Amino acid sequence: GVSGCTRECAEAQGKDVGIIATDKGWNLYVCGNGGMKPRHAELIAADLDKEQMVRLIDRFLMFYTRTADRLQRTSTWRDNLEGGLDYLKNVVVDDSLGLAAELEAQMAHVVDTYQCEWKTAVTDPTVRQRFRSFVNSDKADEHIVFVEERGQIRPANAEERAEEQAEERNSTGALQ
Repeated sequence: GVSGCTRECAEAQGKDVGIIATDKGWNLYVCGNGGMKPRHAELIAADLDKEQMVRLIDRFLMFYTRTADRLQRTSTWRDNLEGGLDYLKNVVVDDSLGLAAELEAQMAHVVDTYQCEWKTAVTDPTVRQRFRSFVNSDKADEHIVFVEERGQIRPANAEERAEEQAEERNSTGALQ
């Protein structure tokens, strides 16, 4: 979450990673959690410029990814982290383990090799084929009905499908 001021309207302290603007830059908060077990994020670094902030977020995320259990939330990971917030600050901010360059390189690799799966599905005809109604036909499924809502289409609900089918029967009957 990103909040533009200390009023914190975006609730940055309730997120895994949150930043709040200050007069001197950005404050970086980590390991917050909303939901059933809310937990305020903790300040890990203050008054950062943009480059410092991005670098520390990259380090934090890669350190978390390396050391957390699968599907473990950052807040739970932080609660179980030996040495707590001080240890986390030492590793991420002060580079006490000498991992900073490696963590930053890992994140750079993730960013450089990122591919949007949906963009690929739209632009690559072989991938787009998987989203056809029938594998062996280019024809659409005539039983799938869409309705327009706020300038976009969405699947019709049962009532809307019944109305559409009634309109089709009426228009077909009128043609005979």
